[in-house]
Amino acid sequence: VAAYFAGQAVGANVFTRATGTVVNPNLELLFSGPRLRTFRFNFTLTPRSVEEAIMVRRIIKFFKRTSAPSLSSSGLFLKTPSIYTLKYIFDKEGDEQHPFLNKFKPCALTSFNVNYTPDGSYSTYKGGSMTSYAIDMTFGELQPIYAGDNANDSTDMGF
Repeated sequence: VAAYFAGQAVGANVFTRATGTVVNPNLELLFSGPRLRTFRFNFTLTPRSVEEAIMVRRIIKFFKRTSAPSLSSSGLFLKTPSIYTLKYIFDKEGDEQHPFLNKFKPCALTSFNVNYTPDGSYSTYKGGSMTSYAIDMTFGELQPIYAGDNANDSTDMGF
């Protein structure tokens, strides 16, 4: 190790001469620290009534509003956007995590896009609602996954 750092200091490869070995230059490619995962979800929303059209509009406005930062009361600072808790639901009667799908750590909605013409043409119902909307959401986890997060004795797939 001393030969390596001495070589770095003088700009020569003293380490290779002294030991006959070379430091692996790809070592930092193997592990440079934990990474945060991202997840992308795409949904097509097609309202079939006035009530459903109003609900689709509420859903789109909700995600637009909660994914954006807000201003503090003084207007001097920004407040962070909402944090989402995602879960694949297994039992429609309960709130049980799906045992064969991954779990999520808390996430931020990093991208939210709406395609107002997913069928390729402008088409509306009588009240003005589009006949279909395609939403594309990208969530990013706020915490990395560590080995201890995936217990061997759990009955789910883990993170």
